[in-house]
Amino acid sequence: MSKKRSNKILICALLILALIFALTAMISSKKAYKEKRASEQLTELDFNSMQAFSTENAAAVMDALKSGNKGKLEELLISDAGIDEVMNFAKWNKADFKNAVSLGAGSLTAAPDGAGKMDISERFFVDIGDTEYVLFIETLTSRWGRENNGISAIGVTTYAHFDEKEYGWNGEPDDQSVLAGELWWNKQN
Repeated sequence: MSKKRSNKILICALLILALIFALTAMISSKKAYKEKRASEQLTELDFNSMQAFSTENAAAVMDALKSGNKGKLEELLISDAGIDEVMNFAKWNKADFKNAVSLGAGSLTAAPDGAGKMDISERFFVDIGDTEYVLFIETLTSRWGRENNGISAIGVTTYAHFDEKEYGWNGEPDDQSVLAGELWWNKQN
């Protein structure tokens, strides 16, 4: 056997061994990760991540509303019930989302449920021409605030109605407001 052929066989054998080693390491690390995650006992809420998810989701909702593309909004929501009502509530393409004012993000539930799910919501004042609207966006998180599960609800009302409710409106639909999706916080209380 020639030296070139022996070197090629040796290189091929080493490559096959390296590939087997890499696959074994990958499979065992995935298995260890799944086992560790299944047995983890989270006890502390990650509110910073929840706020980041809320900010990210609110920006996505505003972009989708501004575009007028119902499909973009459907992709964001966990449940697409009521999307048409939200899309038709105002002329969103004329909304001044750049100057929207947030009332801050917070949860309307006291603690995560037994599965570690918890809401975080934010209300925004948004001007469209001479009319001011209030936009309520609820994000659902899991793993005690460590995972973004998407947007569970988007509520819209006028500022006048919001003021009548003494700033106590939290996305609930009524004769002067609409809701897309389902309010998670309302089911937990």
